[in-house]
Amino acid sequence: MSSKQLVRLAAALGLLVIVWGVLALVRRPPEDKSVSLAIPRVDTAAVDTMVLTKARDTAVITRSGKQWSTNGFPADSQSVAMLLAALADTAHPTELVAQNSSSHERLGVTGDSALHAVVHTRGTTKPALDLIAGSRTGDYGGVFVRRNGDDAVYTLRGGLFDAFTRSLDDWRDKRIASVVADSVAAIEVHHGGRGYTLKRSGKAWTLSSGKPADSAAVSNLLGDYRDLRASGFPARAQGDSLDFAHPTASARLLSTAGKPLAELALDSTAGGMWARASSNPAVFKLDTWIWGQLVPAESTLVAKPKKK
Repeated sequence: MSSKQLVRLAAALGLLVIVWGVLALVRRPPEDKSVSLAIPRVDTAAVDTMVLTKARDTAVITRSGKQWSTNGFPADSQSVAMLLAALADTAHPTELVAQNSSSHERLGVTGDSALHAVVHTRGTTKPALDLIAGSRTGDYGGVFVRRNGDDAVYTLRGGLFDAFTRSLDDWRDKRIASVVADSVAAIEVHHGGRGYTLKRSGKAWTLSSGKPADSAAVSNLLGDYRDLRASGFPARAQGDSLDFAHPTASARLLSTAGKPLAELALDSTAGGMWARASSNPAVFKLDTWIWGQLVPAESTLVAKPKKK
């Protein structure tokens, strides 16, 4: 074979290599490609309803003017604001992890363990967002999701991850009372058929028995009402069994004008400790440890005699 033929053969082989490389890039098999879930940006100004369902529980979050409510009760404003911010964002890192429905149970995107999130905007019938969220990823920094009706499952990170991993109770406002300590002039407590009153005179507090109160103990009591929040809410069956007409205990914090700043009725059942504020029809669940702090025994507030 002549040298000229060898040159031509080498050139042909080089051309074939180049063509093969181009075709390999253009026709790469799907499994070699990084596939992501396209989550549309939502016009949050038009969002009027967000429905989050898990097992038999549903949180229906609705807008009325500038106010949001969850199942008819005040919504947690911070949780709603974070979800709206995430819906307005287009940066939702996702990655395909499964394409077959046989993986759904393992990844938690089916059955009672899954969260079904649907977002509606005004003037449209088709949801702006309709996703199923499941278990957290192994590093707890993401959650598995799929489109409702699709088999493909993706990992999701970013702002929506926080919303999809909150409990349904977290979408309701858990604030029971918020009282500024300096605005309180009197405290009335009833517990176990007995009651007492604390009254302020300048910086000193006196019990209705005439005994001076321990200023540090009263300060701790007022601190518990500064930002009193629930640990959760009762299930429907639990709420129906509670009787606040004859509560186990009660407390009232009054202003200098004698107006209630906070007024709580407290009840206890085998299922937990509960509270209802006169300003709010909701029933709140309390952590067990705070019960005694909200309605302390009178003896714990009496000033200790000074040692001579």
